[in-house]
Amino acid sequence: MISDSSLSVSKGSGKAAVTEAKKRRLRPSFLILLLSVGIIAGILLFVTTGAADIRLHTVIEALLHYNESQVQHYTVMAVRLPRALTAVIVGACFAISGAIMQGMTRNPLASPSLLGVSSGARFGIVLAFAFYPQLSYHQMIGVSFLGAALGTLTVYGIGVLASYKAAQHYSHVKLALAGAAVSALLASLSEGIQIYFGIAQEVMYWYAAGIAGVKWIDVLSVLPWAIAGILLALIISKNINLLGLGDEVAAGLGQRVKRVKLFGALTVFALTGAAVAVAGPIGFIGLIIPHLTRFLIGVDYRWVIPCSGLFGGWLLLTADTVARLVNPPQETPVGIITALLGVPFFLYLARKDGKANL
Repeated sequence: MISDSSLSVSKGSGKAAVTEAKKRRLRPSFLILLLSVGIIAGILLFVTTGAADIRLHTVIEALLHYNESQVQHYTVMAVRLPRALTAVIVGACFAISGAIMQGMTRNPLASPSLLGVSSGARFGIVLAFAFYPQLSYHQMIGVSFLGAALGTLTVYGIGVLASYKAAQHYSHVKLALAGAAVSALLASLSEGIQIYFGIAQEVMYWYAAGIAGVKWIDVLSVLPWAIAGILLALIISKNINLLGLGDEVAAGLGQRVKRVKLFGALTVFALTGAAVAVAGPIGFIGLIIPHLTRFLIGVDYRWVIPCSGLFGGWLLLTADTVARLVNPPQETPVGIITALLGVPFFLYLARKDGKANL
């Protein structure tokens, strides 16, 4: 026999499902299709435009019948195409990392660039260049992974101590301020190490927050880490939905909260570490994209994570295209473009102090 309380819960759940469906502006499958088409179109635009425009049929010819002796074929295959693919991969890594962090912590200000993950990864890379320059690319990514963990643990260690008042109310803004302070400290240490050891030239490309100069070896090196991180993010996406109900409720539903958070943290470290190792600490993608994705399709992380990945890849690809074309033949660091979008968005979220819909 069904009790009145069970009926109430059932009705409440039904109303919540209807409300959630109404909040969706787009179907998730349609957004995936739209973003996939946008990425393909963006790559074609990227490889055909630049200091020297290349016709589309030349691009197709280079893909099907590559001739290294032809300058335009070489430009497409060795310069522009790996850079475009790297932009998509790196953007996806940052966006998925931000989505995981916001979902697990229920903090709308959480992102790799704001909570010490990117700056920690950069610090690890600088240390590797200074003391172990002979490390392979995969080993550099591993060091970046450890640096990301160091930065994040430092921020949360400081932020948690500073964010609890007598009534035990958690302040997302104070955690963000702790992240800004730790990020500034790690950035200063990184710059000091570069100057002291004279390694600024070696880390110039990624330190300037850009992906100029990447080669196929960079794409092939970061791709396994990105694929592994994305797959793990998809696996834990359902668990992140439960964490959104609160740790106590999730534990009551049989969720192993600590284990899920551990896997989530490892996923963030792997994705951010790999992205920073190849492209530098590009900011704000991990902050903006998850919010826009949830606004469009709702808060089901089984859809938020893949859509955020595609959205982030498209955004960074578009930003890098703009960075190449805004002042030709000179290039503007893509980090400037993402900052122009991200800073106003961050200020908007900071004013809300955690009231964003997660």
